[in-house]
Amino acid sequence: MRFSRIIEADGSAIVQQCALCGGEIYRGETYYHISGEAVCTACLGDYAKKVFAPFITKGGEQ
Repeated sequence: MRFSRIIEADGSAIVQQCALCGGEIYRGETYYHISGEAVCTACLGDYAKKVFAPFITKGGEQ
């Protein structure tokens, strides 16, 4: 989801929304842009678990 640049009184601007948690990503913040989705740094681990879930296996099984 793209936001029109809403500039707050303190000069901050929301530029993206995290696809997982829905949190706001502000101008200047680091985030991941993966397959067209914005993912905040706090959600990267959960995003990876979601994406790689079909590939999970147990030792000794294929």
